Amino acid sequence: MRIFLFFVFACLFLFAPVAEVFPEGNIVLYSRGYENTYDNKNKNISLEIECHSGTPPVLEFVLTDKEKIVKKLYYDFDNDGEIDLETGGLREGEKGDEVVFRGVPYREKGVYTLSVYLETFYGTLMREYVVSFTDFVWGRDNFNFANDGKFENTINFVSTTVIKWAEERFGNLTQDQQAILLHVMYSMYKGSIGRCYGFSGGEVYGLEHPDKFLPLYLTTYSLDENDGKIIQEMDYVQNDIVFSYFISGQIDIEKKQDFVGLISELKKIKDSIGSGRPIILGYLSIKMHHSMVVYGYFENTFKNSTTLLVANNWERKQNSNVFSEDAENIVVQFMNENAKVSWYDLTKKKYRYPRMIFAIVREENYHLDPVDFFNLIENTENRICENDKIIIMIEMTETAYIVDDKGKKKGYSKPKYFREVEDISFKKVDYNYIFEIPKGREYTLILKKGRYNKEQKKQKDVNVYGIIPLGPDIQSVVYNRIPVDDNLETVFTINEEGIKLMK
Repeated sequence: MRIFLFFVFACLFLFAPVAEVFPEGNIVLYSRGYENTYDNKNKNISLEIECHSGTPPVLEFVLTDKEKIVKKLYYDFDNDGEIDLETGGLREGEKGDEVVFRGVPYREKGVYTLSVYLETFYGTLMREYVVSFTDFVWGRDNFNFANDGKFENTINFVSTTVIKWAEERFGNLTQDQQAILLHVMYSMYKGSIGRCYGFSGGEVYGLEHPDKFLPLYLTTYSLDENDGKIIQEMDYVQNDIVFSYFISGQIDIEKKQDFVGLISELKKIKDSIGSGRPIILGYLSIKMHHSMVVYGYFENTFKNSTTLLVANNWERKQNSNVFSEDAENIVVQFMNENAKVSWYDLTKKKYRYPRMIFAIVREENYHLDPVDFFNLIENTENRICENDKIIIMIEMTETAYIVDDKGKKKGYSKPKYFREVEDISFKKVDYNYIFEIPKGREYTLILKKGRYNKEQKKQKDVNVYGIIPLGPDIQSVVYNRIPVDDNLETVFTINEEGIKLMK
């Protein structure tokens, strides 16, 4: 009997749950029989930090707890347990999660560490975070106007500004050089013309040099979209960055980013934020080449992830420093020697997955080598001659298509694409069109319905640029401010001899 009782007590002792309390006195880890259960429950609970505000940041702790085992949460901000400001308005997360805390624990820019304790039925879990942010006031520092159609109607064509920029940087350009430069520019765009590097570069410059920028505010934090000084600064920095980083090959946007490259770019971003300076973020996916301003980041040490807090282009209805859909969160999730980058777009309610992100430091002065610029023009001209195709670029119509001698079409007439001619390449960039046409046959170009400028209450200028390869040289053709009717067709003929306006 004694042997039997000893065996029973031994079994009870061996299989009873034993609680081990860590030195902090708050983390309870059940070992032995409950160890695997604890680990699995721990991994299944996610507590992420999001922020959709300017600074000081309104932090939102988003809990994913599908089994509902979390009973209570305790927040320790910088180990003092104090909450500076807790706001109301807790909401369901955009992805079915729950926002369990929303508040402002930190007001001054800097780098902070914090802990959150999750009391569960299986013990108390701990999560540790790093929060770092700069001074970035929504509406003041990210320009209170959108990169949209209204803004487009208040400024010059991108083609006009890139030529003006180039001539100020490198001297006068011939008509042929201007046409080739426009071909380089339009070749870079994926589907729409943006001034994202102008916005992000201008914003960073304004933060670093408020005395030099001196914007004209119509009302509190409301910039005048017709302010020529701001617009020129944006246009010029856009072109400076594009030609300094991408055209020169300093950043190869065709190359796939590896893990080491991603870590390197994240370090540049964190170092800049830690020093109190926002930095430009370049974002590249299959369908989008974009840039935004990073002004903060969060690290989740348990999950081994980093969230970048970035300012996207201002949308006109997003006018709150407390919550804006344009305060974006880009998450980098590390998994051993791999990483996945994701961005949940609140406005579109969809995930985006870039194949590359990179940091760009806003330079005080850009020193562009004229030799490099004119080599670019010459090399592009040589490629055009080698391809031996006529290039046509049309700006600002709702209808632009090519008709071959058999009546087949290639192009666009809102809202329809024509794809009947296989040997003509075609790209639509907003309401601008680029055709590459093989030589040897005669074609007809049809234009109709010029775009209307609502701000100026008049039709936008319609421009046509042509490049015809002639052996080792090219011939350029330019038609500016063509009258285009809503109902009548404007017709060009295209052949090896050139591009001619017929009616």
